[in-house]
Amino acid sequence: MADSNEQRDELDERVTELESLFTHLEKKVSDLDGVVVDGHKKIGELSDKVDHLKKKMDSEKHDFPDEIRDLL
Repeated sequence: MADSNEQRDELDERVTELESLFTHLEKKVSDLDGVVVDGHKKIGELSDKVDHLKKKMDSEKHDFPDEIRDLL
């Protein structure tokens, strides 16, 4: 009977450890998801800014000297 209780205690300990690890991993995944979402937003913002700058440069190309205009 004592052997059965020891096995039960070991199993309970393993389950508790697995639950703890799972909770830790859940938190890490949630944190990483937040980083990915923030990164995606930043990429979108930067893309919009680049598009805006391209349009502005295209509309003002005539104001640049020929040497610079050829590089654009």
